[in-house]
Amino acid sequence: MTAAPLLPAARPHAQHAVRIGDVLFGGAAVPVIAGPCAVEPGYPEQVPHVAAAGASVLRGCVHKPRTRPDTFQGLGAEGYPLLDAARAATGLPVISEPLEVGDVERLGPHCDAFLIGARSMQNTPLLREVGRQLHPVVLKRGLSATYDEWLGAAEYVLAGGNDQVILCERGIRTFETATRNTLDVAAVPVLRERTGLPVIVDPSHAAGQRAWVAPLALAAVAAGADGLIIECHPDPDASWSDAAQAISPEQLRAIVDAVEFLSSATRSPALGSLSDCREGIDQVDAAIARLLERRAALVAAAQEHKPHPAGRDAEREARIARRVAARAPRLGAVGAEAVMQAIITTCLAASEASKLEAALAG
Repeated sequence: MTAAPLLPAARPHAQHAVRIGDVLFGGAAVPVIAGPCAVEPGYPEQVPHVAAAGASVLRGCVHKPRTRPDTFQGLGAEGYPLLDAARAATGLPVISEPLEVGDVERLGPHCDAFLIGARSMQNTPLLREVGRQLHPVVLKRGLSATYDEWLGAAEYVLAGGNDQVILCERGIRTFETATRNTLDVAAVPVLRERTGLPVIVDPSHAAGQRAWVAPLALAAVAAGADGLIIECHPDPDASWSDAAQAISPEQLRAIVDAVEFLSSATRSPALGSLSDCREGIDQVDAAIARLLERRAALVAAAQEHKPHPAGRDAEREARIARRVAARAPRLGAVGAEAVMQAIITTCLAASEASKLEAALAG
């Protein structure tokens, strides 16, 4: 038994799912990894805002490979206790980046997954070392790496016995300079054909500007991405690293909500067990709730354009029920009419209640 996605996308999800803590990448949901680009002294106080905005995993990089040596290189080992404090404060797993082989052993107890950055994609000693560990590995694509080179880097990790690998597209270097990098959305469906590993996307490094992060994030999910990694800071302009591409928790909340809605339409839920089915139902219900909220707002706006007192349009309501029945044949004509009558009546009642509340407040 299968449940086809409402919107066509790449193969619904990865064949080999990977968990970071309790968070599954490659399943029906699309988790979001988020946090400041670099761990700052106030990190434990910053990340609860990120968690409240819907992040499932925290970004917590204390070692930073930077283009120039005079820029902030991260707190290093001084940041390890901050990672511990962040995990304790939020209950969320943390992903962090080692830069050299020695970092892996030192960093391991303080994080739940290793991030191999674009500059380290072909650092084979580092790849071999994380391949010997139990921590999941998020492997970013190099700035100019081909798919084959990227998959070759993943093979170094897999060869060490660690099959908990997630691939991360973060934009590549092209002739275009308006964006920081060029997001290769095609990487998602192409890698679906070449590997069973989960594929996530980093729209922050591709965009380079916070205003473009959300559109790129949603494009990635529509293409079939198994997750996102986004730079988020409670005060984006004050971020110690990559401030221009950092978004606020409010912006992250909007992205997480949109991803929840979009993933329910583009991904096929598993149906192998009762819990799988219920998880899929919960996702659909969340999407329905967002649509109902939007419908109620539209009904309220429509009521303002009607002559008063406004009666109900029985003919239009019948057309709506027929349209729903055609799109949801499992409900049947009677079921579709019952559902839509309940929705229409409830939306109209909500509109009247809102007007009454406004009148009393005025």
